[in-house]
Amino acid sequence: MNQTISQKESFWSRFATDFEKRNNYVAGYTEIEFLKNRLAENTNLGITLELGCGDGVFTEIIASNSEKVIATDWSVEMVDVSRQKFKDNEIIQVKQEDCLNLSFDKNSFDTVFMANLLHVIPTPERALGECKRILKRDGRIIIVSFTMQGMKFFHKLGMRYRYIRTYGKPPKESRVLTTSNLKELLGKIGFEIKSIDLIGDKMKSVYAIAKISEN
Repeated sequence: MNQTISQKESFWSRFATDFEKRNNYVAGYTEIEFLKNRLAENTNLGITLELGCGDGVFTEIIASNSEKVIATDWSVEMVDVSRQKFKDNEIIQVKQEDCLNLSFDKNSFDTVFMANLLHVIPTPERALGECKRILKRDGRIIIVSFTMQGMKFFHKLGMRYRYIRTYGKPPKESRVLTTSNLKELLGKIGFEIKSIDLIGDKMKSVYAIAKISEN
């Protein structure tokens, strides 16, 4: 059964008050700063929807190149933390949303951004379908997600140890996102990939930019 906004998120909500600190430990502060710098290269984002904003670790970076950002998360606790964090930022609005059933109208956004979301939700294809629905015809989707792909053996062991120590056993719906399965997934939903890369040093991330296919 698909999760909906009426159900309370329980796994990630437990970590809302110190989520960024935990992620810096698991993935590495340097690696996350590297991702921020890469994301900052995306300009003229227009009106942007962020899915799975968590405690807003990437939100300000996206907002720096957007007219407006609606940062969303399914977790009430994450939304509360982000809302407090950006209470004085006129560009950023924080809202609770279910990425599998968004409340927005068709053709509402120039950009959709998501970080570390597709590999932890039960039906990523449904989330991408919603992204396609609410994007304008010339809009784009930006996806970044940590991955085991391309990591050296001992780096994988270290990351798994830090993850389990920090978060415990992963949610049952978790999966490894790779450049190949993300490319297949985006194509299936009807996105045309502009770029898809494996980036990072010790910690790797899949980084993709796509638009709605005109075919």
